[in-house]
Amino acid sequence: MVESPRLSGRIRWRLLWGKVRRFCLALFRPGYVCRSRKRRRGECQRCGACCQLGYRCQFLRSAGDITECCFHRLRPSNCRLFPIDERDLADRDLVAPDRPCGYRFEAADGEKHRDTD
Repeated sequence: MVESPRLSGRIRWRLLWGKVRRFCLALFRPGYVCRSRKRRRGECQRCGACCQLGYRCQFLRSAGDITECCFHRLRPSNCRLFPIDERDLADRDLVAPDRPCGYRFEAADGEKHRDTD
């Protein structure tokens, strides 16, 4: 599991703004969310980094290097849809820069939109 990082206030505000942005995208721009998710490749590595964007989610539980949500089936749209786009991966990388996310996004023409080493 990713340790809760010590982040500056500025970065915490950025991460909290990302939560608001994802909520608004899910609510007001579902077409964008759907198109973006079709470009998403990979799978969750269950590291828990996305559950610590701005603050550590109280429903996050860990067993060694694997994390899980106590409310996985009932989790809110911000959690279910993550990551919506490349900006979400950039935010996630602020929390766990040394452990890459299992997701990536491809550009519309089929090229990878995010480097994955």
